Amino acid sequence: MFKATGRRSAVLATLMAIGLALTSAATAAAATLHETASAHPASAGRLAIIGGRAATEPYSFMVSFRLQGLPGHHCGGSLIAPDWVVTAAHCKGLMKPGRTQVRVGSLDRGKGGALTSVKRAITHPGYDEPGLSGKPEDDIALVQLDRRVDLEPIRIADDPGRVGEPSRVIGWGMACEDRNNPTCKNGPRQLQELDTVRVHDNRCTFLNRGSELCTGERHGRAASACNGDSGGPQIRRVGGRWELIGATSRDGDDVQDRMDGGAGCSTNPEGEPGVGVWTDVTHYRSWITDTIREHAPAELHS
Repeated sequence: MFKATGRRSAVLATLMAIGLALTSAATAAAATLHETASAHPASAGRLAIIGGRAATEPYSFMVSFRLQGLPGHHCGGSLIAPDWVVTAAHCKGLMKPGRTQVRVGSLDRGKGGALTSVKRAITHPGYDEPGLSGKPEDDIALVQLDRRVDLEPIRIADDPGRVGEPSRVIGWGMACEDRNNPTCKNGPRQLQELDTVRVHDNRCTFLNRGSELCTGERHGRAASACNGDSGGPQIRRVGGRWELIGATSRDGDDVQDRMDGGAGCSTNPEGEPGVGVWTDVTHYRSWITDTIREHAPAELHS
């Protein structure tokens, strides 16, 4: 569900962002990302976030969402409290109370960690499906779990850091960009990671300045998150520990839909290394705090 930008009608955008989210989940947890053909054979055999690697350490806060009745992993998220997860608002169609399976803290999307379900999902009140501009607003949501899990949440950073500072993105999304290849469209079982860096806002198309982060691969290679990585964490080291700065939102430079495969998650329309857009979670700290407090049991308020 790593979303592509593009000039399209509001009706089509809504169908792709909501209706197709459920249909596409049966094959790759894809929502609105453009189709990509096998134009990048070098990445076709990699089992990783495109250009990344298998996770090199445990991530107790990593979350996988899977809607029962549909195969595989759909969206990612970050555990920020014992029973609260932050994810992307465009994943909302998959967040069904009592039906959506939530696995927390495992490197394997199909086993291990703590297994629970969705109690409620709350999208940011400013969230807007992409219309003619192709730019969604406030692509962030909170999911309350149906029970508290005994795993260490990740702290939300005080700020996202400066342009040029290293970060990392994590997920179980598509490993390569040929969606006709089952290895690509089904994604890896093992959690993947990619070392990234904040880049200048002007590298991303239709970026909401101040509330979103434009991000590229750390060494300038063609590598990025892709379908199925939506909502997953962008993290950076602060004082020797990981802290959360972003939630995976969408492609950052696919100006047109390019359904013919002219551009992919890891490349721009010219075939050069691309960039992606992450919601700046630190920007929404007050909304997150207020929302969790509003839905906390009465005894916790005291």
